[in-house]
Amino acid sequence: MNESKIAVRYAKALFQASLESNEAERLMRDLLYIRQAFGISDFREMLVSPVVKTSGKTRVFNDLFAKEVSPLCMSFLHLILENKREMHIEAMIRYFSRLYKEHKGVLAAELIIAKPLAGAEREKIHRLLEKLWKAKIEIEEKIRPELIGGFILKVEDEQYDASVSTALARIQKTLLKQTTDK
Repeated sequence: MNESKIAVRYAKALFQASLESNEAERLMRDLLYIRQAFGISDFREMLVSPVVKTSGKTRVFNDLFAKEVSPLCMSFLHLILENKREMHIEAMIRYFSRLYKEHKGVLAAELIIAKPLAGAEREKIHRLLEKLWKAKIEIEEKIRPELIGGFILKVEDEQYDASVSTALARIQKTLLKQTTDK
């Protein structure tokens, strides 16, 4: 995902600060905790509202997060609010997460499937991917029933489409081509 320059700069600065203070792991947990608030529509609306002043947003952030996250994280949130960059927080969290995973040597994989996997299947796929890429893999599953069956796997910049819907589309295209060529 192409993040804004603002989000990238802030995330890089925060990541560097987290490394210098040896708090990268804690900060990653803090940011994942904060990201949960973005699932609440009232929180999102308050954040982007021009009617709510910075002091009001700061109070909300303090009430929601001050007891749960590190002082470094709270300082970062205050800096974002002071500079009126709150609409970029989600992108900052995504980019920080990417930097953190790179630092830890973790590759992100996206597994798109028609129906949820059983625990044993999930573990087998996980082990296979780690063996193939010779790296620690973090898999995000997405359910898309329209695939009918099979899967689409995305790891880094590579994609492998073994879905039934894609196979059917290829067959249809081939059949159409054969009928128009006659």
